[in-house]
Amino acid sequence: MDTFKVLLDAVENGMTVQTVTLIGSPLEHREQLGQMLLLFPDDRTEGELVDAEFTQLVIGKCKKQGGTIPHTLRFSDDYSEYQVFLNVVGNERYRAIILGGGHVSQPLVQILSILEYVVTVVDDRLEFANPQRFPGAQRVVCDDFKKVLEEIKPDEQTAIIIVTRGHKYDLDCLRSVIGAEAGYIGMIGSKRKVRATLQVLKDEGVSQDLLDRVRAPIGLDLGGGSPGEIGVSIAAEVIATFKGGSHRPLSCLGKADSHG
Repeated sequence: MDTFKVLLDAVENGMTVQTVTLIGSPLEHREQLGQMLLLFPDDRTEGELVDAEFTQLVIGKCKKQGGTIPHTLRFSDDYSEYQVFLNVVGNERYRAIILGGGHVSQPLVQILSILEYVVTVVDDRLEFANPQRFPGAQRVVCDDFKKVLEEIKPDEQTAIIIVTRGHKYDLDCLRSVIGAEAGYIGMIGSKRKVRATLQVLKDEGVSQDLLDRVRAPIGLDLGGGSPGEIGVSIAAEVIATFKGGSHRPLSCLGKADSHG
């Protein structure tokens, strides 16, 4: 796969990637200059520098490298004439993976995009999973939920929001992400449906600690029931979770705790 395309896709999805570019080589190997290796936070790599042996040497040295970024590394012995340039591409934007492209998802995507979240929407129905329906999303994927979730690697700055069209799909999605390293996992549904879903997973052996992470029913109690109001409710809970908010009205907090 083209390394630059992989890098572009990663950055567009809010990931921070370490890039290692070959900037020095022996005269007879100048055609290798510019080769790029990508190092992801989850230890995945993409690309190759010079050959497999040198690539592994670079990866090992980058993991031990404690200096500032950007930084230049030089090598000795068999690779003494090679130099690489380390840099970081991307930013620390929050991500939101919205599972389900229904009526609640539309205002929710708009709100999160205004907040500069990198938003991905997933649905297995073409009429609900298309870019025209979600202009604020960076990605709109039409495919099986479980298949897509196998390819997505959430981290502590990722919110997974389960708002599918039915109990079966909610359960399948939650089962797929319950152990993910996501900063927020929430699932829509009535208290009765939520209890039933969590009980199924508990019966399957999922630990209570993992079940307790799930925000369900999803959102804060704002008293509204329209898709837009539910979207605001979900977005508010996501923000409070990532930012360490108390979920309480500012009027109930002391002046020292307020933002004004």
